Amino acid sequence: MSGRIALAIAGLLIAASSVLAEEHTPAAMISGRFFEFSPATTALIYGTDEPSQSPSCDRYRPRQRPWPLPLLYASSAFLHSYDAFLTLGALKAGAAEANPLMKPFVTRSPVAFVAVKAGVAAASIMSAEHLWKQRHRKSAVVVMVLSNAMMVGVAAHNTAVVQQMK
Repeated sequence: MSGRIALAIAGLLIAASSVLAEEHTPAAMISGRFFEFSPATTALIYGTDEPSQSPSCDRYRPRQRPWPLPLLYASSAFLHSYDAFLTLGALKAGAAEANPLMKPFVTRSPVAFVAVKAGVAAASIMSAEHLWKQRHRKSAVVVMVLSNAMMVGVAAHNTAVVQQMK
């Protein structure tokens, strides 16, 4: 069973990393990020004598994510994985699932539970990524901070339950 959990966690991390992949837009190709021209060719294309007079297309580049956002994505994947690990360990020791939304998945199979946890983590990451791409930059960070704060509370509660059971 631990192999299945490890496989699910690896799948979650792969899914999260594909969301973080840099997007390539036509504007990026036009701005010359993919093509390098010599100064003479640049002057010929833009009809100037000075290559430095070529138009700047920096405003068309996709904005880089702030450093906290990828860190929040990774911590979200970790927190969901940790919660799944603690929950399955507590259930094995005789505890009962207190969350009525997760109870049907826990009672069916651990694999279904891990799949739901992976889906919830991926959904929070994808929603923040969608907000980022729609230029709601602060909202994307806030969504991930709130999601991680909630998962920290859940993980802390589950840790306390496991400690009481020992």
